[in-house]
Amino acid sequence: MVLTVILMAAIHVTNAPLQNPAAPLGMVSLQLAGSLAEAREILASWEPAAERWALLNLGIDFPYLLAYATTLSLGCVMLARRLPYPRCIASLGVWLAWGVIGAALLDAVENVLLMRLLLGDLREAWAVLAFWCAVPKYALVLAALLYLGVGGLVCVTRRVAAA
Repeated sequence: MVLTVILMAAIHVTNAPLQNPAAPLGMVSLQLAGSLAEAREILASWEPAAERWALLNLGIDFPYLLAYATTLSLGCVMLARRLPYPRCIASLGVWLAWGVIGAALLDAVENVLLMRLLLGDLREAWAVLAFWCAVPKYALVLAALLYLGVGGLVCVTRRVAAA
């Protein structure tokens, strides 16, 4: 978890120089471009120094995706074992743990596609595929975070009520 937080901070720092009116979310804007035209607009808005920041950001994202996948997956499984609810709620935690691993695989593919775009291999397919990797990745990670947040709240309130 500590490694996840450190790498998340590094992602945040390397993303800041990428934010501008064409890419208000920095690298996330490129991930969600969805078309070569929009990807080109974002890439054109980045100076050469920003492109180096983008490549560094993607380089950091490879160990980060391993770290967040491990952290979230283990968290979902550990929480599933502690929740006092029916087995289907625990099963959801296990499914979400596998889903986060799938999200990390999608993230890795997305990173390769974005690197190709950044290195000048400007194909419509790369922008479209990156988008379709990013959307389910974010959905799966968000679902796991919601599970952890709600489940953690349930565990805390049970503990407080029992005390």
